[in-house]
Amino acid sequence: VTDKPLWTDIIWSVVFIATNLWWVSVLYYEKLTLNLGEHEKKMLEFTFSKMDPLHFKKLVRLSTVRVIPENTSLIKENTHINELMLITKGLVKITRNDKILAYVKDGRFVGEMSFMSGETTTADVDTLEETEMIVWDKTVLLEFLKKNETIKKELNDVFSEDLIKKLVADN
Repeated sequence: VTDKPLWTDIIWSVVFIATNLWWVSVLYYEKLTLNLGEHEKKMLEFTFSKMDPLHFKKLVRLSTVRVIPENTSLIKENTHINELMLITKGLVKITRNDKILAYVKDGRFVGEMSFMSGETTTADVDTLEETEMIVWDKTVLLEFLKKNETIKKELNDVFSEDLIKKLVADN
C-alpha cells in the first residue's frame, strides 16, 4: 500500500477501458447496420452458412448482380476468366468435350475452381434459362481477400461445401 496514487496503473486502465468501449461500439454499430434483405438472408442460409454474417455482407458489397439470357455461353473451356459467379436463380449446364458433366442451379458457384487455382477453366458453362447471378471481379476479390484472411478462410470453407454438394448431386 502506498500513500501516492499509482498514476501509471490508472492511466493504463483508462486506456484499456477506452479501447474496449471503442470496439464494443464498433461491433454494436456493425450489427445494427447489417440489414440483410430477404434475398441475402437466403444466400447466407443456403450457400454462405459457414460465414459470419458481417463478413458475408462485406463480400456481397463487392459484387454486382447480372441477369444472363437463356442459351448464353458463360465460360469456355481452357480460358482464363476474370470473374467468380454465384447462381442465385436459374440453371446452367456444364460440359467438357460435348459431354454433359452437370447441371447447376440456385446457390452454386461457377468458375470457382479456376478462381481458386488460378489455372484455366476446365469446362464450358452455358445458361439453359434466364439466370440471375452475383458476380465478383477476380482482381478486386483477390485483393480484398489478401487483406482479410479470416474472410478468405471462410470463403474457402464455402467453396469446399459447394464442391461437396456438387459431387453428392452427381451421384
